[in-house]
Amino acid sequence: MLARFLQSPRTIGCVCPSSASLGRALTEMIGTGSDNRVLELGSGTGSITAQILIRLASPDLLTCIEIDRQMCARFRKSFPGIRLLEIDCREIEATFGGQTFTNIVSSLPYRSLPRSTTDSIFEQKINLSNSRTVISMFSYDFVFSEYQCRYPIKLIDCQTVWLNFPPAKVYHFTL
Repeated sequence: MLARFLQSPRTIGCVCPSSASLGRALTEMIGTGSDNRVLELGSGTGSITAQILIRLASPDLLTCIEIDRQMCARFRKSFPGIRLLEIDCREIEATFGGQTFTNIVSSLPYRSLPRSTTDSIFEQKINLSNSRTVISMFSYDFVFSEYQCRYPIKLIDCQTVWLNFPPAKVYHFTL
């Protein structure tokens, strides 16, 4: 992962996979019902995916998105039966237009992306949401409150995960 980060720091936002502790914090709002559909953005090698699968009634309820071809190849070896789309997250609304998800879990490196890209992705996440949807994400820099001011979302939970390198702040939002 370090090599991929050095090659493409704007797409690969970290130097090592997320810890199980971060994965548990990021996925704690996922319900176990058979109608829960989860969209994971920035699946990487699947460290968060593994935690999502623990919570879901069926792996068929999960769709993963990853743009990096090498990460996709590693992901497919680790999770051969999981639906993985190798697309840019700016294409999610076109891909899933009219559908909604109960959870949207994001591991995207928002702070290293241009603001226009972040805005586009965030607006699309909102358009794929309804009043039941929980949008979960994390940041390494502990400054995420600006999203509450810019979008029609409410913070429902926030916590710091120290058992991750680097430590991260997890946010859960709803409409």
